[in-house]
Amino acid sequence: MNTKQEIVDAMNGENKGSAPPALFSQTGTIELMSLCDSKWPKANFEKDAMIALALQPSKQFGFATVRIPFDLTSEAERLGCEIKEGSNSIQPSVVGSPWRTETLMEPPEFMPVDEFLSEGRCSMYVRTAERLSKEHPELFLTSCMNGPLEVAQFLVGPETFIMGLFMDPDIVTTWVDRVTPYQCEYARAMSAVSDNIFMITEAAEEILPPDYFPMFAPYEKKVYSEIRESFSTTHVCGETEHVIDVLIDLGATALSVQSYDNPEGMVERYGDKAILVGGVDPISVLMQGTPDDVRNSAIKAAKAGYPIIAPECGVPPQTTNANLQALADYRM
Repeated sequence: MNTKQEIVDAMNGENKGSAPPALFSQTGTIELMSLCDSKWPKANFEKDAMIALALQPSKQFGFATVRIPFDLTSEAERLGCEIKEGSNSIQPSVVGSPWRTETLMEPPEFMPVDEFLSEGRCSMYVRTAERLSKEHPELFLTSCMNGPLEVAQFLVGPETFIMGLFMDPDIVTTWVDRVTPYQCEYARAMSAVSDNIFMITEAAEEILPPDYFPMFAPYEKKVYSEIRESFSTTHVCGETEHVIDVLIDLGATALSVQSYDNPEGMVERYGDKAILVGGVDPISVLMQGTPDDVRNSAIKAAKAGYPIIAPECGVPPQTTNANLQALADYRM
Protein backbone atom coordinates (compact mmCIF):
# COMPACT_ATOMS: atom_id res chain seq x y z
CA MET A 1 0.00 0.00 0.00
CA ASN A 2 1.22 3.50 -0.83
CA THR A 3 0.85 6.10 1.91
CA LYS A 4 1.43 9.80 2.31
CA GLN A 5 3.54 9.19 5.41
CA GLU A 6 6.03 7.14 3.37
CA ILE A 7 6.58 10.12 1.08
CA VAL A 8 6.85 12.54 3.99
CA ASP A 9 9.44 10.25 5.60
CA ALA A 10 11.38 10.03 2.33
CA MET A 11 11.37 13.81 1.89
CA ASN A 12 12.78 14.01 5.42
CA GLY A 13 15.52 11.54 4.47
CA GLU A 14 14.03 8.87 6.72
CA ASN A 15 12.85 6.04 4.44
CA LYS A 16 11.54 3.22 6.65
CA GLY A 17 11.25 0.69 3.85
CA SER A 18 11.52 0.47 0.08
CA ALA A 19 11.19 3.75 -1.79
CA PRO A 20 7.58 4.84 -2.34
CA PRO A 21 6.27 5.52 -5.86
CA ALA A 22 5.04 9.06 -6.43
CA LEU A 23 3.87 11.47 -9.09
CA PHE A 24 5.29 14.97 -8.60
CA SER A 25 5.17 15.95 -12.29
CA GLN A 26 2.09 16.51 -14.46
CA THR A 27 -0.36 13.58 -14.51
CA GLY A 28 -2.97 14.31 -17.18
CA THR A 29 -3.24 11.42 -19.65
CA ILE A 30 -5.75 10.77 -22.40
CA GLU A 31 -6.94 7.51 -20.81
CA LEU A 32 -7.47 9.15 -17.41
CA MET A 33 -9.36 12.01 -19.04
CA SER A 34 -11.74 9.49 -20.58
CA LEU A 35 -12.29 7.71 -17.28
CA CYS A 36 -13.39 10.82 -15.42
CA ASP A 37 -14.79 12.78 -18.38
CA SER A 38 -12.59 15.72 -17.42
CA LYS A 39 -10.35 16.66 -20.31
CA TRP A 40 -7.85 19.26 -21.36
CA PRO A 41 -8.14 22.10 -22.14
CA LYS A 42 -11.08 22.46 -19.73
CA ALA A 43 -9.15 20.83 -16.88
CA ASN A 44 -6.46 23.50 -17.21
CA PHE A 45 -8.90 26.38 -16.76
CA GLU A 46 -11.71 25.20 -14.47
CA LYS A 47 -11.18 24.23 -10.82
CA ASP A 48 -13.68 21.35 -10.57
CA ALA A 49 -12.43 19.76 -13.79
CA MET A 50 -8.82 20.12 -12.66
CA ILE A 51 -9.52 18.46 -9.33
CA ALA A 52 -11.43 15.59 -10.94
CA LEU A 53 -8.54 14.79 -13.28
CA ALA A 54 -5.82 15.39 -10.68
CA LEU A 55 -7.39 12.82 -8.34
CA GLN A 56 -7.46 10.04 -10.93
CA PRO A 57 -3.96 8.58 -10.30
CA SER A 58 -4.94 8.04 -6.67
CA LYS A 59 -8.44 6.74 -7.41
CA GLN A 60 -7.44 4.42 -10.25
CA PHE A 61 -3.98 3.19 -9.24
CA GLY A 62 -3.52 3.89 -5.53
CA PHE A 63 -0.86 6.59 -5.67
CA ALA A 64 -0.66 8.52 -2.41
CA THR A 65 -0.01 11.72 -4.36
CA VAL A 66 -1.97 14.39 -6.18
CA ARG A 67 -0.46 17.07 -8.39
CA ILE A 68 -1.72 20.40 -9.77
CA PRO A 69 -1.68 22.14 -12.18
CA PHE A 70 -1.05 20.31 -15.45
CA ASP A 71 0.53 23.20 -17.37
CA LEU A 72 3.18 25.88 -16.80
CA THR A 73 1.78 29.01 -18.43
CA SER A 74 -0.29 30.69 -15.73
CA GLU A 75 2.35 33.10 -14.40
CA ALA A 76 3.29 34.28 -17.88
CA GLU A 77 -0.39 34.67 -18.77
CA ARG A 78 -1.01 36.75 -15.66
CA LEU A 79 1.86 39.07 -16.58
CA GLY A 80 0.54 39.67 -20.09
CA CYS A 81 1.44 36.76 -22.38
CA GLU A 82 -0.93 35.31 -24.95
CA ILE A 83 -1.82 31.67 -24.31
CA LYS A 84 -2.95 28.96 -26.71
CA GLU A 85 -5.31 26.63 -24.83
CA GLY A 86 -4.15 23.38 -26.47
CA SER A 87 -6.23 20.23 -26.78
CA ASN A 88 -6.92 17.01 -24.90
CA SER A 89 -3.39 15.83 -25.71
CA ILE A 90 -1.52 19.15 -25.88
CA GLN A 91 -0.92 21.44 -22.92
CA PRO A 92 -1.42 25.22 -23.09
CA SER A 93 1.52 27.14 -24.50
CA VAL A 94 2.78 30.72 -24.60
CA VAL A 95 2.39 31.95 -28.17
CA GLY A 96 2.87 35.70 -27.84
CA SER A 97 3.90 38.58 -25.65
CA PRO A 98 4.14 42.37 -26.01
CA TRP A 99 7.85 42.03 -25.15
CA ARG A 100 8.83 39.39 -27.68
CA THR A 101 10.91 41.59 -29.96
CA GLU A 102 14.10 40.96 -31.91
CA THR A 103 16.09 43.19 -29.56
CA LEU A 104 15.62 42.77 -25.84
CA MET A 105 13.94 45.84 -24.35
CA GLU A 106 13.92 47.04 -20.77
CA PRO A 107 11.24 45.28 -18.70
CA PRO A 108 8.06 47.22 -17.99
CA GLU A 109 6.57 47.98 -14.61
CA PHE A 110 4.09 45.18 -14.16
CA MET A 111 1.15 45.21 -11.74
CA PRO A 112 1.85 45.72 -8.03
CA VAL A 113 3.03 42.46 -6.50
CA ASP A 114 0.14 42.39 -4.03
CA GLU A 115 -2.29 42.28 -6.99
CA PHE A 116 -0.66 39.27 -8.65
CA LEU A 117 -2.86 36.70 -6.91
CA SER A 118 -6.02 38.80 -6.91
CA GLU A 119 -7.31 37.03 -10.03
CA GLY A 120 -6.22 34.80 -12.89
CA ARG A 121 -5.22 31.16 -12.98
CA CYS A 122 -2.43 31.50 -10.40
CA SER A 123 -5.08 32.60 -7.93
CA MET A 124 -7.30 29.71 -9.00
CA TYR A 125 -4.46 27.22 -8.49
CA VAL A 126 -3.91 28.45 -4.93
CA ARG A 127 -7.62 28.00 -4.18
CA THR A 128 -7.58 24.59 -5.84
CA ALA A 129 -4.62 23.47 -3.73
CA GLU A 130 -6.33 24.72 -0.59
CA ARG A 131 -9.46 22.73 -1.40
CA LEU A 132 -7.53 19.56 -2.21
CA SER A 133 -5.57 19.83 1.04
CA LYS A 134 -8.76 20.12 3.07
CA GLU A 135 -10.75 17.46 1.24
CA HIS A 136 -7.94 14.93 0.76
CA PRO A 137 -5.47 15.22 3.65
CA GLU A 138 -4.51 11.58 3.04
CA LEU A 139 -2.79 12.56 -0.23
CA PHE A 140 0.60 14.24 -0.60
CA LEU A 141 -0.19 17.37 -2.62
CA THR A 142 2.43 18.74 -4.98
CA SER A 143 1.78 22.16 -6.55
CA CYS A 144 3.91 23.23 -9.50
CA MET A 145 5.26 26.65 -10.39
CA ASN A 146 8.00 28.18 -12.51
CA GLY A 147 11.21 29.73 -11.33
CA PRO A 148 11.83 33.36 -12.33
CA LEU A 149 14.28 32.36 -15.04
CA GLU A 150 11.56 30.34 -16.80
CA VAL A 151 8.99 33.14 -16.50
CA ALA A 152 11.40 35.71 -17.93
CA GLN A 153 12.03 33.45 -20.93
CA PHE A 154 8.29 33.12 -21.53
CA LEU A 155 7.91 36.90 -21.49
CA VAL A 156 10.71 37.83 -23.89
CA GLY A 157 10.91 34.60 -25.88
CA PRO A 158 13.61 31.94 -25.43
CA GLU A 159 15.61 32.91 -28.51
CA THR A 160 15.74 36.59 -27.55
CA PHE A 161 16.60 35.65 -23.98
CA ILE A 162 19.57 33.50 -25.01
CA MET A 163 20.79 36.08 -27.52
CA GLY A 164 20.55 38.71 -24.82
CA LEU A 165 22.91 36.69 -22.64
CA PHE A 166 25.62 37.17 -25.25
CA MET A 167 24.78 40.74 -26.23
CA ASP A 168 23.64 42.41 -22.99
CA PRO A 169 23.56 40.09 -19.95
CA ASP A 170 22.73 42.96 -17.60
CA ILE A 171 19.34 43.56 -19.21
CA VAL A 172 18.59 39.83 -19.09
CA THR A 173 19.34 39.85 -15.38
CA THR A 174 17.02 42.85 -15.01
CA TRP A 175 14.15 40.83 -16.50
CA VAL A 176 14.73 37.94 -14.09
CA ASP A 177 15.00 40.37 -11.19
CA ARG A 178 11.74 42.08 -12.21
CA VAL A 179 9.65 38.89 -12.16
CA THR A 180 11.21 37.39 -9.01
CA PRO A 181 8.92 39.20 -6.52
CA TYR A 182 5.84 37.74 -8.23
CA GLN A 183 7.26 34.24 -8.00
CA CYS A 184 8.09 34.82 -4.33
CA GLU A 185 4.48 35.87 -3.70
CA TYR A 186 3.20 32.81 -5.53
CA ALA A 187 5.60 30.48 -3.69
CA ARG A 188 4.48 31.76 -0.29
CA ALA A 189 0.82 31.29 -1.12
CA MET A 190 1.25 27.84 -2.67
CA SER A 191 3.49 26.63 0.17
CA ALA A 192 0.82 27.51 2.73
CA VAL A 193 -1.70 25.13 1.12
CA SER A 194 0.51 22.35 -0.31
CA ASP A 195 2.78 19.56 0.90
CA ASN A 196 5.38 20.17 -1.77
CA ILE A 197 6.26 22.85 -4.31
CA PHE A 198 7.67 21.46 -7.57
CA MET A 199 9.56 24.36 -9.09
CA ILE A 200 10.62 24.27 -12.73
CA THR A 201 14.11 25.70 -13.08
CA GLU A 202 15.30 26.48 -16.62
CA ALA A 203 18.83 25.17 -16.26
CA ALA A 204 18.84 22.57 -19.05
CA GLU A 205 22.24 22.76 -20.71
CA GLU A 206 20.72 22.22 -24.16
CA ILE A 207 19.03 25.60 -23.73
CA LEU A 208 21.12 27.62 -21.28
CA PRO A 209 24.92 27.36 -21.44
CA PRO A 210 25.93 25.97 -18.03
CA ASP A 211 28.40 28.78 -17.35
CA TYR A 212 25.47 31.23 -17.27
CA PHE A 213 23.19 29.49 -14.81
CA PRO A 214 25.10 30.55 -11.65
CA MET A 215 24.35 34.22 -12.41
CA PHE A 216 20.63 33.48 -12.05
CA ALA A 217 20.90 31.15 -9.06
CA PRO A 218 20.43 33.96 -6.47
CA TYR A 219 17.01 34.78 -7.92
CA GLU A 220 15.93 31.14 -7.91
CA LYS A 221 17.25 30.79 -4.36
CA LYS A 222 15.24 33.82 -3.27
CA VAL A 223 12.02 32.11 -4.38
CA TYR A 224 12.92 28.88 -2.58
CA SER A 225 13.51 30.87 0.58
CA GLU A 226 9.80 31.79 0.53
CA ILE A 227 8.70 28.13 0.50
CA ARG A 228 8.48 27.95 4.28
CA GLU A 229 5.42 25.80 5.02
CA SER A 230 6.01 22.82 2.72
CA PHE A 231 8.68 20.69 1.13
CA SER A 232 10.12 21.79 -2.20
CA THR A 233 11.56 20.01 -5.24
CA THR A 234 13.84 21.46 -7.90
CA HIS A 235 13.03 20.07 -11.34
CA VAL A 236 14.91 20.50 -14.61
CA CYS A 237 13.91 19.01 -17.97
CA GLY A 238 17.12 18.17 -19.82
CA GLU A 239 20.85 17.79 -19.32
CA THR A 240 22.18 19.03 -15.97
CA GLU A 241 25.58 17.37 -15.56
CA HIS A 242 27.51 20.62 -15.10
CA VAL A 243 24.97 22.48 -12.97
CA ILE A 244 23.70 19.87 -10.49
CA ASP A 245 25.82 21.20 -7.64
CA VAL A 246 24.38 24.68 -8.23
CA LEU A 247 20.86 23.22 -8.33
CA ILE A 248 21.39 21.42 -5.03
CA ASP A 249 22.62 24.65 -3.47
CA LEU A 250 19.34 26.45 -4.29
CA GLY A 251 17.89 25.14 -1.05
CA ALA A 252 15.09 22.80 -2.12
CA THR A 253 14.25 19.67 -0.16
CA ALA A 254 14.60 17.34 -3.15
CA LEU A 255 16.05 17.20 -6.65
CA SER A 256 14.27 15.90 -9.77
CA VAL A 257 16.51 15.58 -12.83
CA GLN A 258 17.17 12.99 -15.51
CA SER A 259 19.39 10.05 -14.61
CA TYR A 260 19.74 8.77 -18.21
CA ASP A 261 19.18 5.18 -17.02
CA ASN A 262 22.08 5.48 -14.59
CA PRO A 263 20.45 5.80 -11.16
CA GLU A 264 23.47 4.11 -9.56
CA GLY A 265 25.73 6.88 -10.84
CA MET A 266 23.35 9.58 -9.63
CA VAL A 267 23.16 8.10 -6.14
CA GLU A 268 26.91 7.61 -5.99
CA ARG A 269 27.59 11.24 -6.92
CA TYR A 270 24.69 13.07 -5.27
CA GLY A 271 22.86 10.70 -2.94
CA ASP A 272 24.51 12.21 0.13
CA LYS A 273 23.75 15.76 -1.03
CA ALA A 274 20.10 15.63 -2.09
CA ILE A 275 16.86 13.68 -1.81
CA LEU A 276 16.67 12.24 -5.34
CA VAL A 277 13.23 11.94 -6.92
CA GLY A 278 12.88 10.02 -10.18
CA GLY A 279 14.48 6.98 -11.76
CA VAL A 280 11.84 6.30 -14.44
CA ASP A 281 12.29 7.74 -17.92
CA PRO A 282 8.94 9.29 -18.94
CA ILE A 283 9.30 8.68 -22.68
CA SER A 284 11.26 5.49 -23.39
CA VAL A 285 9.94 3.64 -20.33
CA LEU A 286 6.67 5.12 -19.05
CA MET A 287 5.11 6.01 -22.42
CA GLN A 288 6.81 3.62 -24.88
CA GLY A 289 7.66 0.68 -22.61
CA THR A 290 5.65 -2.21 -21.22
CA PRO A 291 4.43 -2.58 -17.64
CA ASP A 292 7.40 -4.89 -17.02
CA ASP A 293 9.74 -2.20 -18.34
CA VAL A 294 8.22 0.31 -15.92
CA ARG A 295 8.41 -2.11 -13.00
CA ASN A 296 12.02 -3.07 -13.74
CA SER A 297 13.08 0.56 -14.09
CA ALA A 298 11.48 1.45 -10.77
CA ILE A 299 13.10 -1.54 -9.04
CA LYS A 300 16.48 -0.58 -10.49
CA ALA A 301 16.20 2.98 -9.15
CA ALA A 302 15.05 1.76 -5.75
CA LYS A 303 17.94 -0.70 -5.49
CA ALA A 304 20.32 2.09 -6.48
CA GLY A 305 19.11 4.11 -3.50
CA TYR A 306 16.56 6.60 -4.83
CA PRO A 307 14.36 7.65 -1.87
CA ILE A 308 11.32 8.37 -4.08
CA ILE A 309 10.54 6.62 -7.37
CA ALA A 310 8.82 8.82 -9.95
CA PRO A 311 8.83 9.86 -13.60
CA GLU A 312 11.79 12.12 -14.31
CA CYS A 313 9.59 14.63 -16.15
CA GLY A 314 5.90 15.10 -16.88
CA VAL A 315 3.81 12.01 -17.56
CA PRO A 316 3.22 12.00 -21.33
CA PRO A 317 -0.50 12.25 -22.20
CA GLN A 318 -0.21 9.03 -24.26
CA THR A 319 0.93 6.97 -21.25
CA THR A 320 -1.27 3.93 -20.64
CA ASN A 321 -3.14 3.13 -17.47
CA ALA A 322 -1.35 -0.22 -17.37
CA ASN A 323 2.04 1.48 -17.16
CA LEU A 324 0.93 3.88 -14.43
CA GLN A 325 -0.49 0.94 -12.50
CA ALA A 326 2.86 -0.85 -12.84
CA LEU A 327 4.63 2.14 -11.33
CA ALA A 328 2.18 2.38 -8.45
CA ASP A 329 2.54 -1.36 -7.75
CA TYR A 330 6.25 -1.79 -8.46
CA ARG A 331 6.92 -3.02 -4.90
CA MET A 332 4.34 -5.83 -5.06
